[in-house]
Amino acid sequence: MVIKSEELLESLLDLEKSRKREQDLRMETEALLQGLHGMARSRKKDELFKTLTDALHNVVDFEDAFILEMAEDNNMTVLASTCLAVENSIWEPKSVFNRVLAGRPIASFDIHQVPEWQAQPDNVKANIASALHIGLHSGGLDAIFIITHSSIKHFGTGHVKKANRFAPLASQALLTLELQQKVVQRDRFFKLSLDLMAIIDTTGILRQYNDVWQSLLGYGVKDVYGKRFLDFIHPEDAESIEAILHYLKKKERKELIEVRFQTKEGSYLWFSCSLASHQNEQLCYIVARDITDSILYRQRLAYTAEHDSLTGLINRGSFLSRINQEFSEAAEKEDYIFAIFFLDLNKFKTINDTLGHDVGDELLKTFAKKLQQVVHGRDVVARLGGDEFTILLTELQSPQNATSVADRIQTKFLHPVELKGHSIKISTSIGIALSSTQYSDAEEMLSAADHAMYQAKSDQSVEYVIG
Repeated sequence: MVIKSEELLESLLDLEKSRKREQDLRMETEALLQGLHGMARSRKKDELFKTLTDALHNVVDFEDAFILEMAEDNNMTVLASTCLAVENSIWEPKSVFNRVLAGRPIASFDIHQVPEWQAQPDNVKANIASALHIGLHSGGLDAIFIITHSSIKHFGTGHVKKANRFAPLASQALLTLELQQKVVQRDRFFKLSLDLMAIIDTTGILRQYNDVWQSLLGYGVKDVYGKRFLDFIHPEDAESIEAILHYLKKKERKELIEVRFQTKEGSYLWFSCSLASHQNEQLCYIVARDITDSILYRQRLAYTAEHDSLTGLINRGSFLSRINQEFSEAAEKEDYIFAIFFLDLNKFKTINDTLGHDVGDELLKTFAKKLQQVVHGRDVVARLGGDEFTILLTELQSPQNATSVADRIQTKFLHPVELKGHSIKISTSIGIALSSTQYSDAEEMLSAADHAMYQAKSDQSVEYVIG
């Protein structure tokens, strides 16, 4: 077969064009890959922008470049730019930008025909005739990389194809930078936080923590990393924390709990501990704030509300609550017996008025201590006010057990006590109420004991009276 010279020449030209396209594509690929290496090394957005600009310059001829990012108001602002005129410009996405953001690069032969460019002031458009718009997508960021030229119709179909190959690389580089910055921000947040922070894996092992573990709890690096989080929690709180961690493995949510962390010295501090899971990462994030002072203050308030400030005994309200518990106990157990003693110090007012309130206070504290020495187990002693005291005796075998305690109390005061240089003889009148008598409630039983005490006080021949 004879091949005509014109056909041969045409084939040779086609072959040369193919070789030229292959060579251009290879050079473009090498340039983009080289740019990608530079992108991976970028640690700041302005560094990445310069790397992107340099990489694209190797395959496309342009004069200026800038990146627009989507703002919260759905307008676009300038993230980085080589042109001062566009730095403070605000862009409203319309038909062209919306197509670009949807993943379609667009070459504009004449920017004056583009709605988004038409809305810009003349100083922004100065010395710009055509533009190539490339959409970038990275996580939550939508952006447009725009390169410009002063000549009309400078960018065409070939540039769009190159943009299609460039966009994924640039988007990936931007995403990588965002992730790196988030890690840096997280680490900075960890370092600067005054709260105790940690990240644990699904097995409960500590993978990251901040310096507060050392400043508050005293632990160094070797004490914490790779250890079980539960090892630092008070045994009484560990079960609750373990249940929360087990639940967080199954569902992404947040939990808040007050727990005690053990210090390196072995003491415990109270923390308000927030735990949150992230299912995609299979991690649990922990932020704990020291609330020890607050807990201790609450405990002091609760103690003050339930106790007498002078003697440390429980007060009237707490005593009545304990009696009600005994009523509940008696309702469940047949033949269950308990008793209430109502006591006051004989001639206390005279002692207080003649020897002074300091001696009177010391006498009340001494009286309280001696009463506490008589009771045992679940029995309780209370001060109702002034020189009035009460005792709750529980789990009595018989009424005679109550009278035996009354005898022991009187024996405690056979000898005078020495207070602030004074020898004082103490005596007390005791009224007793037994649960075997059918009382309807705690107040009624306490009133019966009070009445019995006054009977004992008026009859000097007896040391106690059973109501």
